[in-house]
Amino acid sequence: MVEVVVMMFIVTIISAVVLVSFTGLHEGAALNRSARELALALRMAQNMSFAVTQIETLAGPRIPPAVGIRFVEGAETYFSFGDFNRDNRYGEERAEDERDVRIAADLVLEGGVSIKSVAHYDAFGTRRTVPLMHIVFAAPEAAVAITGGNGENLGDRGEIELVTRSGTLTKTVSVRTSGQVSIK
Repeated sequence: MVEVVVMMFIVTIISAVVLVSFTGLHEGAALNRSARELALALRMAQNMSFAVTQIETLAGPRIPPAVGIRFVEGAETYFSFGDFNRDNRYGEERAEDERDVRIAADLVLEGGVSIKSVAHYDAFGTRRTVPLMHIVFAAPEAAVAITGGNGENLGDRGEIELVTRSGTLTKTVSVRTSGQVSIK
């Protein structure tokens, strides 16, 4: 009888350890998928700029002079847009034929992953966080602009740091004005 109780205790402990590990594994997998999807979205925006792809607007199909993605600190979504007024940011305040247009529905990060921070590096190499960042690829050579909320230039390197719901795991997607996109 004592042996059965000891055996049940050991099985319970092992089950608890496996369950906790599985939860962490799920968070890690969601974070990895989200980072890869974000990097892929950046590359797709870059390719749309290279290919000079038409998008649907209220005025019919048009070719945007630039394609960008908008990231907001703390959000679980981000979106791509056609930058028709070429100010290197997303804005809807202009006349209909000059208005920036969302290309698709919001892209949602997986499994409770969110954007922990968006940042750039200043001229002295110091990391500076900002509440909002645009990464814009301009046709025809897909020149990259990394800008803040008002379209101000933020330098030659931007980072989007992703975090799991528990806050224990992070991944960073970096973009350079040379066009390089990497995941750390």
